[in-house]
Amino acid sequence: MRKATLTATVACVVASLLFFLAPVFRQAFQVSLAQWHDVFHVDRRWLGRGPSPELQALAKKAEQNHDAQALAFVALRLSSQPDNTEFAEEAVRLDPNLTWVYALVAVQCPWRSEIDPWIPALERWDPKNALPHLIAAEKIDVATAEAGTAAIYSEQKSVAWQNAMAAAFQSSELDTYRDRLAELDRTVLLRYHIQDPFEAVTDRWFYGLPSYGSWDSSRYAKDLLESGQALEAKGDVAGAAEKYLEVARFGQMLQPEGGFYFFGRDTTEASRRLAALSVRKGDGAAAAFYTSLAEQIARTDERELNSRRSEYFGGALDHWNALVARASGLALLFCALLFLTCALGVIVRGGSMKPNSLVVSPLTLGVGLSSAIGALLSSVMLYASYQPYSQILQRFTVSGDKGQIPELGRYLEDMQLPIGARGYLGASEAAFHFWCGVTVLCVLVLSFAVLLHFRHRRPAAASV
Repeated sequence: MRKATLTATVACVVASLLFFLAPVFRQAFQVSLAQWHDVFHVDRRWLGRGPSPELQALAKKAEQNHDAQALAFVALRLSSQPDNTEFAEEAVRLDPNLTWVYALVAVQCPWRSEIDPWIPALERWDPKNALPHLIAAEKIDVATAEAGTAAIYSEQKSVAWQNAMAAAFQSSELDTYRDRLAELDRTVLLRYHIQDPFEAVTDRWFYGLPSYGSWDSSRYAKDLLESGQALEAKGDVAGAAEKYLEVARFGQMLQPEGGFYFFGRDTTEASRRLAALSVRKGDGAAAAFYTSLAEQIARTDERELNSRRSEYFGGALDHWNALVARASGLALLFCALLFLTCALGVIVRGGSMKPNSLVVSPLTLGVGLSSAIGALLSSVMLYASYQPYSQILQRFTVSGDKGQIPELGRYLEDMQLPIGARGYLGASEAAFHFWCGVTVLCVLVLSFAVLLHFRHRRPAAASV
C-alpha cells in the first residue's frame, strides 16, 4: 500500500512538471501570478502595472535598432512612465507617418507639458479629424483644474475651450486610430516575438478618446441646444436648425467609436427638435427621418450602456474563466509548497537523501499524495481555462483577427486582481487584508516562539 501511494505521488508530481514543457502552460502560469503584483507592489499601485522586463528589453532593442514602430509600441504602453513622451517623439522623428501616436499618448497623459506642441502637429497631419481638437479642450480642462479653479468650465478659459470644441464639432470625421494601433501591435509582436499577453493587448477600456471628452462634448452640445432654442424663440428657424444639426451630426460621428455613452441623450434631443422644426415647416419626410433617427440613437445608447453594465456586473464566461485560472494558480502554488514541506521534513528526519534512510510517516504520505493530486488537478484546470485565450492571441498576431480581443482583454483585466477583489478599490482592500494577515501571523509565530523559549528556560533555571 505504501509503495503504491509513493508511486502515485511521484506520478502526479511528474505529470504536473510535464505541463511546464508546454509554452502555453508556462504562459498561463505566468499570467496567474499577475494577481500578486498589486499585493507586493503596493507603493506603485496607482502608477499602473509597471513595465515588464520584456517591455524594458524591447525598449532597449528599439533604441538600438532605431525602430520607429517598436518605439511607438513602447510609448503607448508606458503611460505611467515619464519617458513615454520621449519614445513617442523619437518614433515620429524616425517615421512621420506615426504622428497619430501623439494623439494616443496625449489622451493617456493629458497633464504632460510635453504634449503642447503635439496638438498643432496633429491638426496639420490630420486636419479633418476632431480628435486633436478634443485633446486641446481636455488640455485646457486639465490646466484649469491644476490652477485650482473651482469650476472647470470657467469664463477665463471659455474662449479657447469653445474654439477647440467648435473645431471638433465642425470636423468631418472622428478617427481614434484604433485600426492603426492594432496593425502596429501585430507588426511589433511578430517582429520581436513578444509572449507577454499583458503587453500584447492594450487596455480594453481605452477608446482613444479623452477622458474629459464626454463631459466637454455634452457641455458644448447643451450650449448649442440652448442657442438653438433662443434663436427659435426669436423666429430664426434656419439658425436654430443649424445649431441642432451640428449636435446631431457630431453625435452620429461619435456612434462608431463608442465611449461617449451619455452624449446620445444630447443627440436624441437635437434630433427631436429637428423633427419638431420639420413639422412646423410642413416637411413630413424630414420629420419622420429625424424622429426615426432619435429613436435609433436612443436604442443604440441604451443597448451599449446595458451591455457595459452586464459586462461589469454579470457573471460572464470570461470572468468565470479568469476566476478559475486565478484559483488554479493559487492552488498550484499552495500544493507545491505543501509537497516541498513534506519532502523537506522527510529528508530532515532521515538525516540523509538516500532512499533507504528515508522514513515516511502515514500522515506525511497522505499529505504528500493529496498535495501531488491537487497540483495535477490545478495544472489541468489552469491549462484548460487559459487555452482559449492563448488561441485568441495567436489568431490576432498571425492573421489580424480582432473579433475576440475584447474577451481576451476582460480575461486579462480580471487576472490582475486578487481573488475576491473587483476593481482598483477592491484590489487595494485585498492587499491591505493580505498584509494585515501576514502581520498577525508573524506576531502569533513570534509569540509562540517566545513562549517556547521561556518554557524551556524554567526547568534549566530550577535545576541550577
